[in-house]
Amino acid sequence: MVAFRIEHYLDRIGLTDVPPGASGPAAVQTAHMRAIPFENIDPLLGRVPSLALEDVAAKLVAGRRGGYCFEHNALYGHALQALGHAPRAVLARVFDPAGQSGARSHHAFTVEAEGEIWLCDTGFGGHGALAPVRLTTPAPQAAPNGTYRVRVDATSGETALDRRAGEAWVPLYAFDAAPVRDIDFEAANYLCTRWQGAPFSANLMVAFHSDAGRIALFNRALTRGMPPETKLDHLATAENLGHLLGEECGLDIGADEIARIWARIEHAPMHR
Repeated sequence: MVAFRIEHYLDRIGLTDVPPGASGPAAVQTAHMRAIPFENIDPLLGRVPSLALEDVAAKLVAGRRGGYCFEHNALYGHALQALGHAPRAVLARVFDPAGQSGARSHHAFTVEAEGEIWLCDTGFGGHGALAPVRLTTPAPQAAPNGTYRVRVDATSGETALDRRAGEAWVPLYAFDAAPVRDIDFEAANYLCTRWQGAPFSANLMVAFHSDAGRIALFNRALTRGMPPETKLDHLATAENLGHLLGEECGLDIGADEIARIWARIEHAPMHR
């Protein structure tokens, strides 16, 4: 059993000095997303990820694995608390490629700092911001990996996060102010791993902001860069997969596990 310790977490994300105020959550979020990949290997292989903090720490910190939103933001949220912040959890609806929002299946936070409210999120597998986004202004905001905005969704009244792609705004997810409890995340976590309407049990999804730029994998379809400027390639072998996950994403995954993953994705579709 591995207990969560802030110093171990900061070492995992390569951060030695956390600044005060709103700069603290921003520094941690950026470092986290550049160090720990998003990946859904456990759900793909039929396992429901544990959300117990010691299990998440054992996997993502000590075990040098990645995870999906519930795991990433469990770590990030406890780190924010340890650093003196008071993150408030939200459970969001993710928009599909057609712009339709789905079930409440994404974990993020709001944090109040320096008189502003910020959307803080290390676990979005799509094109999430590498830094917190200010919720108190509708004006576009620059992040290290693009331009974002918040708005009120006309259909639901929820707060929505969009990212600019060329001349268009692409909706990412939306949330409201309803209180969220641990049991809500446990239920959403189980739903994401067992419900056929969620993509996690049928498709491999990896996203990582490496030193060379963003890497994204959907089954065997490999995308590098951020829209609208991306390059698409396809993995041809299990060896290609192992190199990508191990050498480029820094994940500690054994050969037997790579073979199991490849068996699931070798003939899977390469787009949602």
